[in-house]
Amino acid sequence: MAAAKTLLPPFRNPDLSIFLLVESSDASAVPAKLLKELARGDFTQITITPEQMQDLPEQSTVVTYLSDAALVNIVNAAAMRKWHLAVMPHPRMRHMRIGFGISNSLDEAIEDFRKAEHPATVDLLRCNGTPVMNAVLIGQSAGLLLGIERGLTWWERLKRFVGEYRRLSGYAPTAYDITTQKNKKISTAAVGIVVVEHGANSSLSRKILEESSIQDGMMHALVLAPQSWLEMLGFFFHSIVLRPSTPSRLPSFAGHIKTCELLITAGREIPYVINGAEKSAKEFSFTVTKDGISIYPGRFLEWSREVGTVKEIHRVQSLPSAEARRELVLKPLPYLRHAATEDFKDLFLILRENARSTPSFIVLMVLSVLLAACGLYADSSPVIIGAMILAPLMAPIISFSMGISRQDQSLIVTSVTTLVRGVVLAMGCAAIVALLLPLQSITREISARLSPNLLDLGVAVLSGIAGAYAHARQEVARSLAGVAIAVALVPPLVVSGIGIGWFNWDVFFGAFLLFLTNLVGILFAATITFSLLGFSPLAKARRGLFVSLLMVAVISIPLGYSFLRVVDSQRTAEAIEGLRVDDIVVRDVVATRRGGRKVIRCNLVCPAENDNPWEHAGSCQKVYGIIRQRLGEEAIVEATVIYRSD
Repeated sequence: MAAAKTLLPPFRNPDLSIFLLVESSDASAVPAKLLKELARGDFTQITITPEQMQDLPEQSTVVTYLSDAALVNIVNAAAMRKWHLAVMPHPRMRHMRIGFGISNSLDEAIEDFRKAEHPATVDLLRCNGTPVMNAVLIGQSAGLLLGIERGLTWWERLKRFVGEYRRLSGYAPTAYDITTQKNKKISTAAVGIVVVEHGANSSLSRKILEESSIQDGMMHALVLAPQSWLEMLGFFFHSIVLRPSTPSRLPSFAGHIKTCELLITAGREIPYVINGAEKSAKEFSFTVTKDGISIYPGRFLEWSREVGTVKEIHRVQSLPSAEARRELVLKPLPYLRHAATEDFKDLFLILRENARSTPSFIVLMVLSVLLAACGLYADSSPVIIGAMILAPLMAPIISFSMGISRQDQSLIVTSVTTLVRGVVLAMGCAAIVALLLPLQSITREISARLSPNLLDLGVAVLSGIAGAYAHARQEVARSLAGVAIAVALVPPLVVSGIGIGWFNWDVFFGAFLLFLTNLVGILFAATITFSLLGFSPLAKARRGLFVSLLMVAVISIPLGYSFLRVVDSQRTAEAIEGLRVDDIVVRDVVATRRGGRKVIRCNLVCPAENDNPWEHAGSCQKVYGIIRQRLGEEAIVEATVIYRSD
């Protein structure tokens, strides 16, 4: 097409030729608005053929209206001949638009081109020699990290992620060997790898690639390496909830590598997507050419910000390696994470040591029992809390649960032996103290441990989860003191021993039921927690879990009955509290049962109008009758009359 001559004000320097590149099939479909704008200066429109492109001189300003597929060769030619590219949005141009911040609106793209004083020189990423416009997705599920794009609705993002997630079905992670420019070698297993030149304008979060620039000569590789479906599901729902503009963080199962050269090799042909085209390869060679291409920046291209650090970054601590890699590549992702030997070797050593009945265990056990006994007799909560923290009984129980989870007979036997010794020692010491002390009153602290219910089982289950998690994660091990306080293993044992010393079997059985509740709840919850954390397959822990669940079911029967009594007592108190008969008000109601009959303890508050203590005797009798009538059953009413002076 000949250069257009026009009387309109020049768009640019009239001596500057602007070449418009279009595909032969699109030559007649070029928007009239674009042609009109370019007509304001000298321009030449040519179709894409190798001969015609070679005729374009270096330093030419080249406007493109092309698809992603056609732009691949143009970007290569522009890099070699130092053309200045002005990219206009084409219906089939998606990746170039995202990677280089081009507006999807033709009006905005033309405006950006017109206002730009000069082109920007930016880096160019290549994969196996092919220019990368946005990202390279290696593997079946790398697209999960690119599932959120600017402008997508919640429903569109949901469909994108569901589509990507379905591709994981039956897919086993692949073994990869990764080598960086500084010869850092990483061997891992992953379901996908994403490689981008920068993160500012791609669909990757800026927060994830905060040290990212299109002018620093570096690239970024994100290695997606979940070790279970559960981990992937967590990331899946987390990504759906977040808006695209919300800063995110690197998933816990992903690694981040920043370098200027990268070599990724696999033992088999791996599918990958580059510039929207699907291909496959065993080896992926990535290079970044600093200042590799000159382009008129789109409004979303952050090319002028300061360049960050250019040092290599290797955040790969969360990636599986060694034994974990070998296990992962043999079969599809498990539903639950299976920890490798190196992941729990230190934990096993700690738990085996905790399972032993050492002299330190005996000494701490005796001291905690004596301290708890003093607190129970003195009705002192702080002293009892100190005994809870000092008690070492939680350690063998957690070891016992790991033994159940992994069906480790040696660990089970050692833990049970230590646990039985601790229980016998605690109850024996407490019984001796009860025989020696001339005190046989049931304090509030003792009474609080005589009627366990389902709430106590809930506390034990939560404490078991917390205890197992705190042992498995050393960074939260400091929380073990809180777990010991919450579950309170030693005080009910001491109360049981006191019941033996008093020959009071109601005290003994009530407190010992509370201890059994704590023990069974912790064992059951900790066993499940260790399995969920990957320290044992659920199939292997099935027998132990079944036995633990059976124990929980059996012990829940008396606890459920006790819980129903608590509910009944609370409803009874609520029905009577505030009852007014004449000038008497019922306050501070406590409902219990004694010998099968309901017992109501309350205060009857009366006005002090005279000095006659029998003034309200008749009204009090009326109160007793109304209470029994409201309850619908016979009840023992024990009331204290309080005279109030206004």
